[in-house]
Order: sequence, then structure tokens, then C-alpha cells
Amino acid sequence: MRYPIRPGVVLAEVCGEYLLLATLDAARHCPYVYQVNETAACFWRLLERQLPEEAVAAAVAAEYDAPAEVVRRDLGQFLKDLREKGYLLSEEAGA
Repeated sequence: MRYPIRPGVVLAEVCGEYLLLATLDAARHCPYVYQVNETAACFWRLLERQLPEEAVAAAVAAEYDAPAEVVRRDLGQFLKDLREKGYLLSEEAGA
């Protein structure tokens, strides 16, 4: 499954911190700033490329030499958080 990112949401690195910023119309639908860690920033960059969930998990597991089941769990939680906060569009809107 692919997860459509709300247009106007961008990832920025500021002073070594990773921030999702809601710009333009996106600011009406989700928090203006959401701080994420390095792993979540990696997830985000792969989601921007419209990779399916399994490909994102596999790439991050390989990048960090982490157990695949842990990465899948963390990715699932990150996606849930993004949906709840409005940074991702619903599957229907992205179809």
C-alpha cells in the first residue's frame, strides 16, 4: 500500500532536528510543525517517493541494519500517527 502525502507538507532539517512542516493549504489540516527522529525522516523520504509500505520497511531495515519486524512495527506506528495528525491523505483521496 502507498500512502499519499498531503500536498504542502515538507520535511526540513534545522540545526540537526527533523521537522515536518505544513505549508500552504496543508496548515489548515495538520499541525504546522511536527518534530520527527532520524528514522522517521528516513521513512518520510521514502514515502515521498511513493514506495509501498513493505519497500519502505525493507529499505530502512537495510539502511540501519535493524530487524525487519521492529522496522515494520515502527513504520506502522509512524503511519498511524501521520494519518491521525492529517499529514497523510486518506486512501480514498489518494486513489
